[in-house]
Formats: sequence, structure tokens, C-alpha cells
Amino acid sequence: MLGIFVRTLVVYLVLTGAMRLMGKRQIGELEVSELITTLLISEIATLPIENADIPVLHAVIPIVTLVTLEVVMATALSRSPTLRKKLESAPSMLICRGALDQAELMRNRMSVEELFSGLRQQGIADPGEVAYAIMEKNGQLSVIPKAEHRPLTAGDIKSEVRESGMMHMLISDGKVNEYNLRLLGHDGAWLDKQLKKRGARAEDLLYLLCDDAGRISLLRKEGRA
Repeated sequence: MLGIFVRTLVVYLVLTGAMRLMGKRQIGELEVSELITTLLISEIATLPIENADIPVLHAVIPIVTLVTLEVVMATALSRSPTLRKKLESAPSMLICRGALDQAELMRNRMSVEELFSGLRQQGIADPGEVAYAIMEKNGQLSVIPKAEHRPLTAGDIKSEVRESGMMHMLISDGKVNEYNLRLLGHDGAWLDKQLKKRGARAEDLLYLLCDDAGRISLLRKEGRA
């Protein structure tokens, strides 16, 4: 009995440390690789508890190995946009500027009923009120209502409604997102002009965002003037 208690305590402490290293997330927010790692760890962790003949190290070593691989891969993906693009799924725009993209809906193997159910869960009964609906990498549905259907703010009361859409990531960690640039109807020359106007270079920016109305927001990397 004491042996089982000690084994359980050791595995519990190892799992707690492993989960903290992987980050505090809910199950619904896990990437595919993180979910697989979590499932594998849960299976491995039970082995030395259920079978006293299996040394605790036979669980600890695989758990540490899996967590190390996950942390190393996450670090590599954060520093390599090319690698991230190849290995990670990308957000999928199901509704863009009020128009439903049927091809994108089919690519995600999602029915119209499922989409409408997701909209209702966001408090939207009429799809015509939606400017953007985006299936995020973690499977969550993000919804941005059209300007006239958004809750009023103090600034809206004395100003006319302006359709600004959503912010599009044009530069991420110094890399230009060509897809989003084309989505806004712009090209590299336009982006270069905007950067020059603000005295900035793409490689010096952590991000540059632009909405449908042309409003730009940017943030320089730390240590870059």
C-alpha cells in the first residue's frame, strides 16, 4: 500500500511539473500536438501505478522526453515562420466581409448547421449580422459582427458607424503575410509606403495590423528603435 502511495505521489509531482512547463491551457485550447502529448502522458502515467512490477522511472523518463520534445518544438515554431507554416494549421475564414465561403466550409468538413450553431453560441441569431467568422487553429470559432450590430461604446454615441472589419496581421515577427496583404487588396509597394511613412522596417516589427478601413497598428520588437 505504501509503495502505491509513493508511486502515485511521484507520478503526480512529475505530471504537475510537466503540465506547468507545457503552459496553462484548457483542453479546448490545445494544439493537435499538445493534445496528443497530453493523451500519451496520461496513458504512460498510469502504468507504474497499476503495475507494481514496472519501475517508476519507466514512466518518468517517457514523460520528461515527451514534454521536452513539445517545449523544443514550440520554441522552434515560434522562431521559424516557415516551419510554423508547414507544421501548424492556419486559421480558416468561413465568413469574410459578410460573405460565406462555401469552399472553406467544405475544406473544414463543417456543415452550415454547425456554423450557425457556433454563431448562436456567440449570441448571433442572424448570419447576416456577421462580418467575419474564423475557425481558429484550436477549433474555436471567432466571430466579429458588422459595425451596425456591435454593442455601442461611449465613442459610438457621438459618431457615425464606420465599418472597420477586423485587424489583419500583415507583418508577424518581421515576416510579411502575403495572403492577408492580398485579402485587403494591397501589394508590397503599398506596404513599403506605409512602413516608410512611419519610419519603420518590416524586420524591426513584432507585428503590423491593418483593418478593412485602412487603420494601421504596429509594435516594434524590443531593442529596435
